[in-house]
Amino acid sequence: MAAHSKPLPDAARSGDVAVFERYLAASGQGYVLAPSAQRQQVHVRFSGPLHGRAVVWDCRLVALAGETTAEDTPTGAAGRRNYIEVGQPGPQGVPLRVGLDLACIDRPAIEKMIIMIRNYKHLDYGRHEYGGSRA
Repeated sequence: MAAHSKPLPDAARSGDVAVFERYLAASGQGYVLAPSAQRQQVHVRFSGPLHGRAVVWDCRLVALAGETTAEDTPTGAAGRRNYIEVGQPGPQGVPLRVGLDLACIDRPAIEKMIIMIRNYKHLDYGRHEYGGSRA
């Protein structure tokens, strides 16, 4: 999974939808994948709707298998559920954290997550858990 090997240009980091979408069109990309050597967490930026208007999503996509929190037991994140966490808009767009029941992140997982967020009709601010817990 290739990401940019050099720092992202300002337009790729912009929270202004028009600037960001012009960058995507000029670069021929549907989203921006920030540099990372990790396979269990990636930083991806894309545009999509929120409350009926276009926004830039500044997203961290996390494989639950690799995410740990203070609540985790010695067996890992076995009791955790998939989640979407939407933050308040800022200068780089709307912060988004998506945790999915995956062992690692690959390009198909990124593209499916983008489709899921773009198609989510009533997405709102805060944390939203869904699906069964990992066993």
